[in-house]
Amino acid sequence: MSLKDELRSLREKAEAKRPPEIVAAMHRAVDELRASGAPARVLKVGDPAPRFALPNADERVVDSVTLLGHGPLVVTFYRGRW
Repeated sequence: MSLKDELRSLREKAEAKRPPEIVAAMHRAVDELRASGAPARVLKVGDPAPRFALPNADERVVDSVTLLGHGPLVVTFYRGRW
């Protein structure tokens, strides 16, 4: 089974567990995101990240320029269940 087929199967199983109106809302959101052109603006491997300022775990705002002044910077995104 290809990765694409495996991912499709996992999506179908997950969607089968949700109410149809929730699945429809998720599909609409994905369609809107695609139509917005956002996928074309995604950073590619090797692209420099834009400067940013975000709250840290202590809710203090930190900025990428200051952090980069201390050395390399790694940014990790966690996908949560919201």
